Amino acid sequence: MSSSPSNQTTTAGHSVTFTAAAAGNPTPTIQWQVSTNGGSSYANISGATSANYTIGSPTAAQNGYRYRAVFTNSLGTATTTAAILTVQFAPTITANPSSQTSTAGGSVTFTAAANGNPAPTVQWQVSTDGGLTYTNISGAISATLTLTGVTAGQSGYRYRAVFTNPLGTAITTAATLTVI
Repeated sequence: MSSSPSNQTTTAGHSVTFTAAAAGNPTPTIQWQVSTNGGSSYANISGATSANYTIGSPTAAQNGYRYRAVFTNSLGTATTTAAILTVQFAPTITANPSSQTSTAGGSVTFTAAANGNPAPTVQWQVSTDGGLTYTNISGAISATLTLTGVTAGQSGYRYRAVFTNPLGTAITTAATLTVI
């Protein structure tokens, strides 16, 4: 074997090519394989039988897949080391916060989640005017936002999380705080 494929990083929707080569006599055939489970098992990729294997439009779901080439001739088989595909993508919301009710002086927790690669940062925001405008809450940069000692004056405030990475931003739906 003269060369194994290299790890590749791309943005979702942008093509990527893996390359491998092997020498042998008689000249070996090539078959590319993919692992979708971290290398535990591999499956042949239909039609992927040349030195270059191109994925035309990788998706976020393919992030972490492993690709390898198997070279075969009448004297045996040689398998390359696997290369990992890293697919970068903008954040997508996977969990929106739920509206919460509390008595005055009580505590509430809002939770949100998003996927993205690179991993997105989070910033919670509050709207005190029925959702017309939002402002960042200082220090509220984790997936959960806990408010303690809520007051009747906060009833009706709306809270949302903004997830950001270099490829984009995703904003949750707003959850409303009701103080009784």
